Amino acid sequence: MKEKDTLSIVKQALDDEISSLVHFRDQLDPSVKDCIDLILNSSGKVIVTGVGKSGDIAKKISHTLSSTGTSAYFLHPTDASHGDSGIVGPDDVVLAIGKSGESEELNYILPTLRKIGAKIVGITANAKSKLAALSDIVIITPVLKEACPLDLAPTSSTTIALVLGDAIAVALMELKNFQANDFALYHPAGRLGKRLSLYLSDVMRKGERNASISVNANLETILKEITEKGIGATGVVDSESKLIGLITDYDIRKYLTKKTLLPTVTAKDMMNANPSSFRPEEKAYDVLIKMEGRDRPISVAPVVDETGQFVGMISLHDLLQKGL
Repeated sequence: MKEKDTLSIVKQALDDEISSLVHFRDQLDPSVKDCIDLILNSSGKVIVTGVGKSGDIAKKISHTLSSTGTSAYFLHPTDASHGDSGIVGPDDVVLAIGKSGESEELNYILPTLRKIGAKIVGITANAKSKLAALSDIVIITPVLKEACPLDLAPTSSTTIALVLGDAIAVALMELKNFQANDFALYHPAGRLGKRLSLYLSDVMRKGERNASISVNANLETILKEITEKGIGATGVVDSESKLIGLITDYDIRKYLTKKTLLPTVTAKDMMNANPSSFRPEEKAYDVLIKMEGRDRPISVAPVVDETGQFVGMISLHDLLQKGL
């Protein structure tokens, strides 16, 4: 018997799943719109349920819905039969997933959920199934062929259910006008969340950590402030604490190449009177891009409020440490 080429087997499996997805899209059940409208008009949450591989898909769909602005929970049918159906409320929408629609564990709990008052949306490939009969809305998910060579293991069918769940979540996002800032609210820990939700005021060095000197500060004071605050620079302020300049390590070296660094030198003599600055309400990631994207990137910059008050200092190191 001739040995089969591994890559050819993989490609065939992919082709089978792709063909099934295209077939599903072309035969898309209009009831999908009814499902989305039902969720949009509901004041409750979405409960996603299923057993076996469909249960795994249900978990993923519930997570996707929750992270994109639609409150959703996964409910295992067996747990629901032993008290967890109490999580379901009369205003909820239940997405029940089952290819055959004949899973006893799943179908057993649906009458109870309907008695509670929840609406049932059945997602199945079998229009004549018990799941379909128990549902208020039925979305038929025809499967052209499972990628399994025996046409038995859930492969194409679970992919279709997963993609349908993603499509429902995306539609709800658009119809609810779910924006990047909303997404960041639900994803505060990830890199994307940080880039969307972290502001300069959250990262900048302020208060006692902020390096600040008066315009008349002498050389000893300048060097001491830069050294103690450990950011490689200090802001220079007037009598009203408004920023009028910045002194960095580079400014000191530059001054040294032109003039003798006498003890009588003041902050006014060596400061950069027109430094790049940022506002505390700017997004930290945007500031990082601006600092790195200049013809001559800067590693540190002052932060001023709308009145010109010197409120903090930001460094590339601080921004990168936040995982941006």
